[in-house]
Amino acid sequence: MCIFTKKASFNLSSKKMLSVIVFTICLLISLSAYAEVPVIKNMGFQYIAANNVLRTWYDLSYSGVGSVNISLEASEDGGKNFNIIPTQVSGDFGLVFPGTNKKANWNIGSECPWLDPQTVIMRIVASDADHTIRYITVGGTMMVLVPGGSNDMGSVDTPPDGMPIFGDELPEHTVTIDSFYMDVSEVTNAKYAEFMSATGYPAPIYWADPRFNAPTQPVVGLKWEDAVAFCNWAGKRLPTEAEWERACRGGHDGRDFPWGNVLDYNYGNFASVKDADIWYDTAPVCSFKPNDYGLFDMIGNVYEWCSDYYEYGYYANSPVNNPMGPPTGETRVLRGGSCYDGFFPSYLRCATRYSYFGATMDGLIGLRCAMSIPQ
Repeated sequence: MCIFTKKASFNLSSKKMLSVIVFTICLLISLSAYAEVPVIKNMGFQYIAANNVLRTWYDLSYSGVGSVNISLEASEDGGKNFNIIPTQVSGDFGLVFPGTNKKANWNIGSECPWLDPQTVIMRIVASDADHTIRYITVGGTMMVLVPGGSNDMGSVDTPPDGMPIFGDELPEHTVTIDSFYMDVSEVTNAKYAEFMSATGYPAPIYWADPRFNAPTQPVVGLKWEDAVAFCNWAGKRLPTEAEWERACRGGHDGRDFPWGNVLDYNYGNFASVKDADIWYDTAPVCSFKPNDYGLFDMIGNVYEWCSDYYEYGYYANSPVNNPMGPPTGETRVLRGGSCYDGFFPSYLRCATRYSYFGATMDGLIGLRCAMSIPQ
């Protein structure tokens, strides 16, 4: 059995000191098992009255071979259901090769004349042989649909690869989660600046720190209540811990990391200056490959606040369906590890849990928003 007692909550300065510590860990060497993922960015849509079409624009990146199948789904009820499948579409629709400034023009007036085109919401479906990912844009931010279903959560007490685990990850158990949306990336400084400008909310403590304040870097130094305030402004919420782990795993149970069982520096910022990981502090969001749900930086870069209170033994009695965490507690859950955890791979696993006081303001703590499907 290879179980650690609960790790301490490290602040920014103590995290940096970890880089001089030698940590020996036994891993079963295995290959990463990711396939290339079709990624949609800069999506938007608008009704063009002159042509009676609803235009959806987007950028498509794909490092796989060949083209990606692009289709559209439409909702007439505020996003509750996307049960309208446009077929009278011209432009960048069907098999599409990667590129920017793509446009798909739906002849909505001809195909669905009863719809009010000003209230329709569009969703892009990007598919290849291994993935079908549904993208929406909310407030100018890309989100993906995390499909509902059952998955393993936590860890077994004797992992087959010998990776050390922590006692609060026991027992491994099955949870069933409803479908929900999640931001493809951590919230950036640029987006948080929009929030501050619109609301007068004060800047976080690392706002002027040149290590962390580039527009495309994740915003850091946020208390839990700061993260909640941003989510409320954006019309979203923090993910539950169970939602976060389902999203992180990307549809794969039994892996230490979303891509496999060995730390792979092409998939995240672990401050080890190796392969694609060239940043010591936080990296611009989406600098690495996404997981199989199309989510970037789920491991490394910054810790992400969850909505739950933290309880060490919660997994022993947690509900099967949509667990929300204990009703009270002294600390809140964070997930994902940070850019200073590369020397401690166990801190970066999908199942690793963290707990911090909600008032903690650390240069390694940020957020990612989730959103329920409207009811």
